[in-house]
Amino acid sequence: MFDIQMSKKSFFGASLGTMVEYYDYALFIIFLPMLSSLFFPGNTAYQSLVKGYIVLSIAMIARPLGGIFFGYIGDMFSRRKALLASMYGIAFATIIIGITPSTFSLGIWATIIITLAKSIQLFCFGGEYSGAGIYVVEHAQNKREAFAGSMLSAMTLFGSLVASVIGVLLTLPGMPDWSWRIAFMIGGVMGFLGIFYRKNMIDLPNFKPANTKEHSFLNLIKKFPKEILVGIFIGGSASAPITTVLTFIDPVLMTKGYFSSHYLMLLQTVLITFGIATLFVVGSCADKLTPNKVMKFGCWLVMMTAYPILLAIDYGNLFLIIPALISLVILNEIFLSPSNAYFKNLFPMQYRYRGSSLGFCLGVSLFAGLTPLVESYLYHLTGHFSSIALWLISISFGTYLSLHLVEKKQASFSLATASA
Repeated sequence: MFDIQMSKKSFFGASLGTMVEYYDYALFIIFLPMLSSLFFPGNTAYQSLVKGYIVLSIAMIARPLGGIFFGYIGDMFSRRKALLASMYGIAFATIIIGITPSTFSLGIWATIIITLAKSIQLFCFGGEYSGAGIYVVEHAQNKREAFAGSMLSAMTLFGSLVASVIGVLLTLPGMPDWSWRIAFMIGGVMGFLGIFYRKNMIDLPNFKPANTKEHSFLNLIKKFPKEILVGIFIGGSASAPITTVLTFIDPVLMTKGYFSSHYLMLLQTVLITFGIATLFVVGSCADKLTPNKVMKFGCWLVMMTAYPILLAIDYGNLFLIIPALISLVILNEIFLSPSNAYFKNLFPMQYRYRGSSLGFCLGVSLFAGLTPLVESYLYHLTGHFSSIALWLISISFGTYLSLHLVEKKQASFSLATASA
């Protein structure tokens, strides 16, 4: 159906694990206004939310470390072993979040446990998305690589969609205050189901494991600094706009009374549905145009439209707010869709898992991790959502420059090879 040269069990194992990853990640985000009051109490709902942002930013530090750790396993041993190992940590950490008592029962220890559990989750996430993306695109064997990678990305949003739907159900009138715990327990069960399917995954017959000395981590840094830099910016551009929507704007609007928790979940569901549709459309286009061209186009779109889109939210009218939020999600997915195919051709096989995971995870941790804090500061300073356009435009400009630098390096290498 999708013209991907891999077994259905292998693709399902890779994509199911990634779906579970983003289900768990989305749960924490969409329930953050509720979790903040339970685990990070403050004088106001907004203060608790900011404390939640701080904890999330601290936990984000673990993600690039996980990228290095699981990237090592993926390059030195096999993609399958790395992807299987990451699922164990995700499943256990999700269950811990679901069963931890609040600070009203456990005191400061509740905050510490949640922070540690979230850090373990993000450590394992570091080896998950990029690794699964590399696995899927490698198995596409040069046939519709961008579309194959976009399918994997669509599964991440499908995980977020499932989380939103469950959130809608668990916030219906009459549901108990602790119903959010059910969602995390479901995530843990889904994680163990992902482990079961990943045991049936197969590695590429032509997989060549890295040599410890020849393909060391130090050599990766020395040989591919520009590639790692572009990976960092790709991680930022592929996560900052949607983080702006789901982690900052939506919760802030909720604290200001624009949405109840139930209607916020419904809104998230609509936004994610638009994101999934965008991934499929852009993935098909990227195979015809090249991932590099599509991502450069995405950079220009963000730089040209971020300010007017966010300005529309400042008017405080839902008929403007909702289309603006949809637009930001679409901009995010235009950039994310071809990223897996781009990474596959950015590094040689022996460096591919580590290089892509390190760059992408650093970008997600640095840019997406700081996004709520930076945007909260800009919003508090100016009182306008439009001021946070500065953050999104800066990331997109840096991404465009780094894409251009790598493009020039690849062109010079091709020219030198042809001359030789």
